[in-house]
Amino acid sequence: MSSAPANISPGSNPRPRAPRHRGALVAWALLLAYASLYPFLPIRLPGEDAPALFLRPKFISEFDVFMNVAAYAPFGALACLHFMSGRARWSARWRAVLLAATVSLAMELSQFFIATRVASLFDVLANTAGAFVGTLLFFRPVERAVMTPVARFRDRLVVPGGAGDMGLVLVLFWLLAQLNPALPFLEAGNIVDATGPTMADFVVTTVSVALSVAAFGLFVSVLLRAERGSLGWTLILLTVALWCKFTMASLMLKPNLTAMWMSEGRVAGLVAGLALFLPLRLLGRTARTYLAILCLLAGSLFAKIFGEYSELADFLRLFQWPHGQLASFATLTRWLHESWPVFTLAWLIVRFVRRAGEPIQ
Repeated sequence: MSSAPANISPGSNPRPRAPRHRGALVAWALLLAYASLYPFLPIRLPGEDAPALFLRPKFISEFDVFMNVAAYAPFGALACLHFMSGRARWSARWRAVLLAATVSLAMELSQFFIATRVASLFDVLANTAGAFVGTLLFFRPVERAVMTPVARFRDRLVVPGGAGDMGLVLVLFWLLAQLNPALPFLEAGNIVDATGPTMADFVVTTVSVALSVAAFGLFVSVLLRAERGSLGWTLILLTVALWCKFTMASLMLKPNLTAMWMSEGRVAGLVAGLALFLPLRLLGRTARTYLAILCLLAGSLFAKIFGEYSELADFLRLFQWPHGQLASFATLTRWLHESWPVFTLAWLIVRFVRRAGEPIQ
């Protein structure tokens, strides 16, 4: 399905077709469901005081309210895009808010049956408010100033249609995974509080990170619409990821662990991976897609075999975080970190078997 034309005037009323954004909407809803319902077990029947606590919780965390609003704002924006097909904008906005309220209420009611979760009407209100904030992106002044330029930039930057949309979702999920500083940079497993690495550890880390960096750069080059510019965008994304790791490590990890996500082997692997990517980026799109599959598969398997994994309790002990939702955040980002290569491999394989540059219908 082709994307909207890039020459849409700012005053026009483009209405993207729903399937373009349905996948992203479903993916974000699944992330919200995970964050809302984790750890899923143990299941229990609601207590007699559950309805009263739902209506009047014992305490309200300002941080939780902020996170609820921030988490549902993208959902509201995607839902608004979904409902814009063939409907007036005001109708799309209230439908998006109603959908967010329904999803949020369903999540909160499900929490009645999870022993470690507490359902709250205030969470529903915060989530609905967040969705409404997301729909504000499609009010005329904001849309003309922000969304229309962003849509044009997206059409110029990445491959058209659903393939480009799904590729951007993969980039977003990759960046979300980088927010967890207890996950090693471009490796599997998690950091561990152990003695210094041996030469064998250095070599293994360097090889796995180098393959992963080269694979990531090749993935970016396949996602981009133009044949040039992949090196610049790869460096930008890697720099953003490094700053995310550095900032979150300073905020969330114990003081003696703040630098463990980036070891000497990972620095060497980062440099080696970029050096490997430099000549490969000049190949044709089909060859780059094929090599991205090989590098990503080899790097992921190599990292998986030699990665270190801790039990959840030990994993959470790496953090010093005074706010709530630590277990949900840590496990969700770890799941994104581990599953991203699988989803990206699937995307690359689909791109490889289709004619180069053909948008996915």
